[in-house]
Amino acid sequence: MPAAEEDGVIAEYDVLITPELQERMYLLQYLSRKRSDPYNEQNNSKPLEMRIKPKSGFMEVDIPLSTNANFDKVKGVVWGEALRSAKENGMASFGLASGFGKGAKGNDLLQSERVSHTKTGEEETQRLLRRFDESVDAGRVLNKLTLGGQIRKPVKGTPIYFMGVFRQNELHLTPIDGIAQLTAQFHHIDAIAFHNRAKAQGNKATAESAAEPRLVQQVARATGADGEELNVKDSSKFLTEASEEPWTRLKYYDEEADEAYVAYHEKLFVRDPDAVPQLASSMTNDQFLDSISAPRYDPVKKAKRKPLTRKQLVDLSKESGDDDDVEIQLPFKDGGDDKTEVG
Repeated sequence: MPAAEEDGVIAEYDVLITPELQERMYLLQYLSRKRSDPYNEQNNSKPLEMRIKPKSGFMEVDIPLSTNANFDKVKGVVWGEALRSAKENGMASFGLASGFGKGAKGNDLLQSERVSHTKTGEEETQRLLRRFDESVDAGRVLNKLTLGGQIRKPVKGTPIYFMGVFRQNELHLTPIDGIAQLTAQFHHIDAIAFHNRAKAQGNKATAESAAEPRLVQQVARATGADGEELNVKDSSKFLTEASEEPWTRLKYYDEEADEAYVAYHEKLFVRDPDAVPQLASSMTNDQFLDSISAPRYDPVKKAKRKPLTRKQLVDLSKESGDDDDVEIQLPFKDGGDDKTEVG
């Protein structure tokens, strides 16, 4: 059997931690997208807009959809008109980011005469379809996919993630302030529901009965920005604050843009590695291994036996037999030995 090869060190890097940034560093995970097919300009899927609610921790990204192939134009028109109408009548956000409608302007507008009754019937749909390209340019067609999620910030007892970049023999680490898993948001469905409730605005009981069950079912499972589950009282407060917090619009730069490269070099590297203080560990190598490993256990090691007392020694000598005399030595506190003969 050939000897096992040595597991030698093939490379060594100096690890540097970048200074705290004024900006926030978030890791976005697109659960329904392959890593080999990112959302960027090269794939004709560069995000149109990004927005965030920093306090409640919600984030949304709009991705363009092609209306020329594999696109249902009828549904695109119907859903696009529903979204446009809802936004014009006060709905700034939808879903959990809007507190499921709790405290949103749209709820008040449902009972107001200011709710506009846009033409969304078959006749208007056909008119928009006949001028489809013009309808797309006018924002009357749903031609984007909205991805959204809630930012999970580090809490005590959970792993802390870093973004690492290499420069020659250096590894530069930047702490990540939060992680957001972005999934498809069905705002157009919420917009249709808003439009249907607006039609029944004269009947207050009908509007409340349509909204209340949905709110009760979701509130009990709402979570805060730190990922902890909230109780009913805290959930109600959280949803109200989320609905009242405005979106902060962000400017998106493609990964190949000059602005992205400038930010990469300015933010993710330590400018003067020789001037940074050296980190000193308070643990030895063995202590560090013990801290990240299971407790040590040696099955071969025997437990220490306590020395026998004088009474135990005398009893043992009696059990040895009566024929021969047994001589045993008993230790005394003064250090001397006393011989006791047992016959």
